[in-house]
Amino acid sequence: MADSFAVSALAKKTLADVKANDYIASTGIKGTDGKLHCVELRIFPEALRGTAEGQFPWDSMPEATMTNATVTGVATAADGHTFKVKYKDKESEFVAGPDCQVFGYVPGDPGLLKPGAAVFMVAQKKPDGSLNAGRVTAEKDGVKPPM
Repeated sequence: MADSFAVSALAKKTLADVKANDYIASTGIKGTDGKLHCVELRIFPEALRGTAEGQFPWDSMPEATMTNATVTGVATAADGHTFKVKYKDKESEFVAGPDCQVFGYVPGDPGLLKPGAAVFMVAQKKPDGSLNAGRVTAEKDGVKPPM
C-alpha cells in the first residue's frame, strides 16, 4: 500500500438513488438486444469524481465493460432504468434492471483490513516489479466489494 492510502467501503443502494450528475462506475455486458446491461453500479463520492474516467474492458466476467462516467439522464423503462452517461468527450447509455447491484461508497478505515475480509484495489506496477495501491475498498457490515 502507498504510504498514505485510503480505505473505503460500500453500502447497498437502489437504482432510485442514482441521480443526474452523479459520478458512477458501472460494470456491464452487451445483451442480445445490442445494449449494454448493468451488472453492478457504484456511486462515487464527489471527491472521487473523474476516477478512471472512460469506458474499457473489465475482467470481472467474460465480455464485461467498465464505464466510469457522469450521469446525464435517467429514464424509467419497463425493464428497469436507462442511464445516459458522459465520459471525456463521449456518451454512452446502459440498461439497469432489477438484478443490477447498486452500491455507494462510504468512508472506511484501516481497521477493516483484517484476515479473511474481502477487498478490491487497483495497483500500479513500479519499476522494481512491486505493486503499489493508493486506495482499497474493504468489506464492511457484510457488504463485500463485488468488483
